[in-house]
Amino acid sequence: MLSGFHKNRNMMRKKILLFVVLSILALAISAAAHPLGNFSVNHYSRIEVEKSKVKLRAVLDMAEIPTFQESQAIDTDKSGSLSEEELNHYAEKISTAYIANLLLSIDGKAIELRPLGKNISLPAGAGNLPTIRLEWDLIGDLPDSENQIRRVKYENKNNPERIGWNEIVVGRTSGINIFDSTAFGSGITDELKAYPQETLSSPLTERAAEFSFTSNTIPSNSKILQNRDGHISAPIEKDKFAELISVPEITPTIILFGLLVAFGLGAAHALSPGHGKAVVGAYLIGSRGTPKHALFLGATVTVTHTLGVFALGIVMYFASAYILPERIMPYLSFASGLLVLFIGLTLFKNRLRSILGYETSGHHHGEDSHEHDDLPENSTHTHGGSTHTHVPPQQVTWRNLLALGISGGLLPCPSALVLMLSAINMNRIGYGIVLTLVFSLGLAATLTAVGLVFLFGGRIFDSPALSNNRIVKTVPVFSAFVIACVGAVICYNSLV
Repeated sequence: MLSGFHKNRNMMRKKILLFVVLSILALAISAAAHPLGNFSVNHYSRIEVEKSKVKLRAVLDMAEIPTFQESQAIDTDKSGSLSEEELNHYAEKISTAYIANLLLSIDGKAIELRPLGKNISLPAGAGNLPTIRLEWDLIGDLPDSENQIRRVKYENKNNPERIGWNEIVVGRTSGINIFDSTAFGSGITDELKAYPQETLSSPLTERAAEFSFTSNTIPSNSKILQNRDGHISAPIEKDKFAELISVPEITPTIILFGLLVAFGLGAAHALSPGHGKAVVGAYLIGSRGTPKHALFLGATVTVTHTLGVFALGIVMYFASAYILPERIMPYLSFASGLLVLFIGLTLFKNRLRSILGYETSGHHHGEDSHEHDDLPENSTHTHGGSTHTHVPPQQVTWRNLLALGISGGLLPCPSALVLMLSAINMNRIGYGIVLTLVFSLGLAATLTAVGLVFLFGGRIFDSPALSNNRIVKTVPVFSAFVIACVGAVICYNSLV
């Protein structure tokens, strides 16, 4: 009787096990959340050659069934859930073997790949089953060679028996020409995040690649690296500011150099399109501004830009699952555009009324102290032996300056945002904050300098020789119209 009990219990276990297996298979067939099927193990590699280094980006994507199998080994405490500690331990455990199967050689010499970083995550799959995604950033040193042309060979020998997508991309960095490549310069799946529907029946099987590279001109009979669409691959431009935080070791010399570079990059960044130079200049033309006003404007830009980077960085770090930065940026851009549009329309109205003689104001001119409170701004009068009319300058208001400064610094620079996130990730938060602040100072210094140039250049409008010129009189009005147009364009682009 006891043996019959054990027999029935074993039969019950088999039925339960069969039910679980069939349920998983049915789930795989019906849901098929993973584009290539729930059994696939997929690989992605991107190779980038620099002047003295070679970098490799490797991604492993396991569908629901392989993940379920691996979960048994990952769940060491048998709790039924995978903790962050267990996932990190698993990633550490398999990294050595996985990297060892990424074979990279240059001119026949094997390259040792060192990990710069890795990440493991569990994207949701069919029936809320997890999938495993592992990412590695690897680097190796180029061997010394007198050859001007070098040949690279790469092969991924991981999981050759598993079905799945295998993709290799060669990245062309600035200063390096790549040619005669068996791989392309562009990917298809965005690092295994989006598989094209039309090619799922015949997935890529790119497990090996070869290419040549040189820092000089490629041979005339060679074929330069191309994308999959047939176009020549463009070089990948490195973000110089974001790379300041990723130096191997921080020393006093490195810190000083980093601060100088951050300031210079911030100043240069302000000269690129869309950073308020036209708005600052147009505002100060025809205004009674002072260097104090220009400095206040620069300080406002610095504070606003720095706080914006910090705020968006914190939001992305702690609430990235709920808030997408690409959704926030258009709203910030729209708010910036509204501020500029409001300032432009207000100035346009006031300056137009002033030039038409509807407003009066009193001021001192040169060494004379004649009040003109009872005269229209554009009325003719004589003093100092000269008969002329004043160009209608407008008083600079602190409120407008504050709004203008906020609009100039409201939209965080993506490079500064990347640097802050890297600083958090590498536990170099203090250094990242200082670099971001200095970058913002460089940005503000350029805008302040632009403001001072327009400020002192605008003093020529007070010259008696030009004061009666109709074109000169309309410059402040036209500059206000330009500000309003810039604001309108910013709003329109953010909506688009």
